[in-house]
Amino acid sequence: MENNDRAAGDTYSVVRIDNALVPQMAELELRCFSDPWSEKELADSVASPFYCFFAAMDGERMLGYAGVLMTPPEAQIVSICVEPSMRRRGIARALLRVLLQTAASAGAEVALLEVREHNAGAIALYESEHFSCVGTRKNYYRNPTENALLYLLELRSKEYVRDLPAGNERNDAPAGAFSDVLHDTV
Repeated sequence: MENNDRAAGDTYSVVRIDNALVPQMAELELRCFSDPWSEKELADSVASPFYCFFAAMDGERMLGYAGVLMTPPEAQIVSICVEPSMRRRGIARALLRVLLQTAASAGAEVALLEVREHNAGAIALYESEHFSCVGTRKNYYRNPTENALLYLLELRSKEYVRDLPAGNERNDAPAGAFSDVLHDTV
């Protein structure tokens, strides 16, 4: 999938992440998060049939990535990470939408995520995509300790279901079959 809706120099492709991209994911984690996942944690997640990660790529350079953990009927958005110099260009929104379309095509009915309570930019993105705040997890984050807001989106009530790519209609695939369902989504 290619995104050409941006100003000159801001085109990128969204690709499914494989093990070859894990080192770039780990480097981006270190630049973006105060409590990053380790390269091993990322590699284990990328290899798991229950997770799916996508990257926004400018040639060989990773601009951002996002991941989802599938446990139908739920999809847990586990990470959205964008290079600081590339933020506010629609990359996080594009990655989020790919995750939601992928989750819906794999049979998820709801998408869940946690966000630091002071991350105003991320909260604005999720609310603009019709997520609703449904709770708080006290002291969920470390470095610094901070509450997490829990957000939920009913996938059946959003355009993600009707905008699925041809041939990727919703199904009720079990979580273990998630990697097979995702093969043709981008």
